[in-house]
Amino acid sequence: MSIFQGFPELPGAEDTPLCVVNEIYCCANSRYGNISTFTNATKNHPKINVTKDIQHHKISDENVSLYVDVEDKLLKKITSVWYKQGFLDALSVAADPSINRDSPFLAITASYVLKIANLVTSFRYFIQPHLKDIGPKIVSKYSRTRNWSTAPIKCIAWHPHTTKIAVATADDNVRVYCSEVSFVSTLKCKAQGHVSSLSWRPYSASELAVGCEQGVIVWTVDPNSMFTKPSSSNAVVLKRSGHSPVTDVSWSPNGDLLVSCCGADTSMLVWDVAMETAVPLRRVAGGGIVFARWSLDASRIFAATSSIIFRVWDTQNWSPERWCARGCRVVTACWGPKEVVLFAAKGEPIVYALCNMGLLSGAQTTKAQPVLDVTKVELPSGDIVGGPILDTCWDPTGRYLAILFEESYLVAIFCTTQLMMQMKITPCCFVCGIDDEMPTTMAFQKNFTEGACLTIAWSSGRLQHFPIVYG
Repeated sequence: MSIFQGFPELPGAEDTPLCVVNEIYCCANSRYGNISTFTNATKNHPKINVTKDIQHHKISDENVSLYVDVEDKLLKKITSVWYKQGFLDALSVAADPSINRDSPFLAITASYVLKIANLVTSFRYFIQPHLKDIGPKIVSKYSRTRNWSTAPIKCIAWHPHTTKIAVATADDNVRVYCSEVSFVSTLKCKAQGHVSSLSWRPYSASELAVGCEQGVIVWTVDPNSMFTKPSSSNAVVLKRSGHSPVTDVSWSPNGDLLVSCCGADTSMLVWDVAMETAVPLRRVAGGGIVFARWSLDASRIFAATSSIIFRVWDTQNWSPERWCARGCRVVTACWGPKEVVLFAAKGEPIVYALCNMGLLSGAQTTKAQPVLDVTKVELPSGDIVGGPILDTCWDPTGRYLAILFEESYLVAIFCTTQLMMQMKITPCCFVCGIDDEMPTTMAFQKNFTEGACLTIAWSSGRLQHFPIVYG
């Protein structure tokens, strides 16, 4: 029997889910319904709708011309292409007889050099397949945000201690919304392109790490300042050769260390931000490090690679335990209480749990246990839910697990209970958007004291707060 048969029925076409109050699934008209009818738990939460008119549009990569001005001299053409597009593209220009008409010897030489370079590149990609994609293609490939390259909201991050949320938008601006103030701070500098991830520093009201194409940008924004656009002097750019683009950043729960990952780098960097120095944690096998997740007590880090290999690092002596996923790479992972980590592999509808690991117990026979099967099914309403998992999110108390699917427009929320060494997962509710909205990314609020609050970014640019309140 499918786990989805235990979920409450979806509301009608005109209604949308708003919240759960004392285990009652509350829905109302999608256009005129108001969550305050059921609860005031999110009354002071920022109302966010990222529309096209508030974004500062930039020239996309697709708009960059790939053509060469034929009026320029050959040397100028080659130099220009080398500067803009790289050495191999410059060789292609030099080897093209339709462009290089004046120097046939150079064209022949360039064509042979290009063949050798392509052979070397092909061999390198065979040995290191994680280097095949470059720039934003790497971020798009490994992002847990649906349609990252075109989504109006690329990623979101709640502050650990206050009702403050950072939102990265399609124009690569990061907007900070807070319940205590009406104005919105907008963070932007030249180096901040192709934003992939956000992470607030614990025990700090003002520091936000932004993972992007060039590296990591750590913003320091005075929460009492009235400036809506802090200058770039408030930003520190942390970068290292070969470590770009950054696909994930994550502060330790203690706020002392910052970890950055790059899908094209086999090293995970642990930054001392105050000193602007990094220590690489390198292992040869597995390819680039895609993302990392700290355990709640900061004793471990779950690090996923671009292959089936993933590692759990012990942060006391910085030694890793190596694991292999079955079939494909790990696409998402989240830590909960009692040192349990839930994860899922790309293309699979199974959630696995890893607990009592060998790092702690000394056991060598520990295996990841499947704890939830979300195989795709059709609901009585005709809606499709389940299938391959895109992202998971576990609330800080360990009571609710939200799952985003690759092929469904529904977000499924489950109740989770840990009994001794057993994980019990039961149905809670679905969340759906308005009209043709698709969920793109999500995050649980970290300081919500009345239960749990899941924030969902929809493809329209609307941000929804979905509280689960219990007495």
